[in-house]
Amino acid sequence: MTNKKEENNMCESNVYLRKDNDEKLIMENVAAITPLDKDTFVLKGLLGERMEVKAVIADINLMGHKIILNAL
Repeated sequence: MTNKKEENNMCESNVYLRKDNDEKLIMENVAAITPLDKDTFVLKGLLGERMEVKAVIADINLMGHKIILNAL
């Protein structure tokens, strides 16, 4: 039997905030997004950093590690 090495793919994503059709990277290596209320989210980074953002989810691309939020 041959031992196969499993690849450890990172599961973090970059989060972009879209405003007036312009996307701006607001946080890299986001490990979790938690809703605070209907239009506020807490982004939690891999190293413990946190950011609150008022937005709605526009797109989540898990394969591309990209999340786009529309600013309010």
